[in-house]
Amino acid sequence: MRRRKGSSTPRLLGEILPEALKKKALHLPVKDRSLIDAWNRAVGPQIGAKAQPDRLREGVLYVRVANSVWMHELQFMKQEIISKLNGILGGTTVAQIRYFIGEMEAPRVNHAGPDALPDASDLKAEETDYIRKTLADVADPDLRDILQKTMTRSILRRRKDS
Repeated sequence: MRRRKGSSTPRLLGEILPEALKKKALHLPVKDRSLIDAWNRAVGPQIGAKAQPDRLREGVLYVRVANSVWMHELQFMKQEIISKLNGILGGTTVAQIRYFIGEMEAPRVNHAGPDALPDASDLKAEETDYIRKTLADVADPDLRDILQKTMTRSILRRRKDS
């Protein structure tokens, strides 16, 4: 068996794999933390839970979405999202967005800072009851969850400011 030309020292798989995938025109999911953070800042937590950047190639941002309804809705917001992303990233990094349906990763939960999720266990019984009664007629579970978190945050913030 003939030896291949080149170095006889072993190379790390992490060095070889990206080269091989590039030659085969395959991609690895985006792991650029700055792009993911910029996306989450541009679209907010509700959309960020249903749509996540997958890769950025030649000015085209490929975004994985949870289903066709979200894909359709995000089409209407495409130019606004591009403007926000480029403002956050500085320059014209993203020229176009292409959406595709795919499995979503579990969102990262950040319990620090002003955007931390409110802790409903800090509510009094009558406050919890008030929220439950107020939202009883809201049929959409995602909307009900958003409203519940908003009301909880508002009550806790008001209590803290008093």
